[in-house]
Amino acid sequence: MKNCPKCGQPRQGEEYKCPSCDVFYSQLDELLYEDQEKRERNTFKGALKRIRAAEDRKQALKAELATAWRNTPLKTKIVIWTVIAFVFVLVVPIF
Repeated sequence: MKNCPKCGQPRQGEEYKCPSCDVFYSQLDELLYEDQEKRERNTFKGALKRIRAAEDRKQALKAELATAWRNTPLKTKIVIWTVIAFVFVLVVPIF
């Protein structure tokens, strides 16, 4: 669709929404926008954006780390703890 269905403003580039009235150009554009938002929510870049946008950044970082740990598979957690324990055993005798 080349023009906004509500205000008739011409489409600029690959935008999903009309910049003046925030209406999606088509239903497909709405689905693509939702998919893009979902992907960004689940990435490191999205987490950084949420932390930077938060008023209390320390609390936001804590929440993001808790969410990341909660969503980490059990086998990955076991591997992480094993690596930490191995490094600890290697470093402790040095001191």
